[in-house]
Amino acid sequence: MSAIKLNRLILVDIWRHKLVITLILACLGSALAVVEFTHMNRQLTMTEDKLLQQRDSLEMEWRNLLVEQRALAEHSRVEDIAANQLNMVRPYGAQEVVVQQ
Repeated sequence: MSAIKLNRLILVDIWRHKLVITLILACLGSALAVVEFTHMNRQLTMTEDKLLQQRDSLEMEWRNLLVEQRALAEHSRVEDIAANQLNMVRPYGAQEVVVQQ
C-alpha cells in the first residue's frame, strides 16, 4: 500500500466516524474544564478560609478593645484619676454651685 492510499484511507475513516471523534474531543474538553474549575474552586476556598481567619482575628481584637474601653471609662477609675492625679475633690454642701441657664 502506498503512502497516498494510506493517507486517503485514514481521512475517509475519520470522515466516516466524525461523530465518534467529535464526542471524544467533547469528552476531553469536558475533562479539562472539570480540572480547571476544580482548581479554581480550591483556590477560592483557600482565599475564603484566609479571609475568615482574618475576620475572626479582627473580631477578637475588637472585643479586646471594647473591654479596654469599658475598663478605662469605668466610673471608679475616672474618680480615682481625678482625685489622685488632678487633686480634685467632691464639693460638699456650701461648696456646691448650681448654674442655671
